[in-house]
This record gives sequence, C-alpha cells and structure tokens, in this order.
Amino acid sequence: MSGELTEQQMELLTRVMQHGGVLASPFGHPGEDSLLEQVLEDIDDLEARGLISVDWTRGSDEPERITLTPAGYEALDIT
Repeated sequence: MSGELTEQQMELLTRVMQHGGVLASPFGHPGEDSLLEQVLEDIDDLEARGLISVDWTRGSDEPERITLTPAGYEALDIT
C-alpha cells in the first residue's frame, strides 16, 4: 500500500507513529504553516483511506488529534 501514498503522506504517518501513534496539535501555531492546506488535504485523504482517525477542533478546520489506525500501521509495514 505504501506505493500508493505520496511522500508527504508517508511522512505524516511516520510522524504520528513516532509520537506513539497519537499526534496532538501537529501544526504548531494555526495559520503559520505555509503547507497547511496541503497537509489538510493529506489528512483528509488518509482519513478517507482509513489509515488515521482525526479528532477535529470544534468550530475549526484544524485537526486536534491524529491517531494511526491498524491499517495505518500496516501501511508503514508495522504489524
């Protein structure tokens, strides 16, 4: 499956895994990340594929917490 993911998506999955499978507030200060729009697209795609689950900040399009699913670990070849 990893061949179907972009390099940025793999980096995001890896970052979540490096934080014990749960990454809270992954973007630091909202609005200051020039890649925020692309990262949000990657998050949406990875969530749609079932590789991560996302808790969204109420009233915002900012993710509050990203959690790797079993399929996400499998995509990283970690079972």
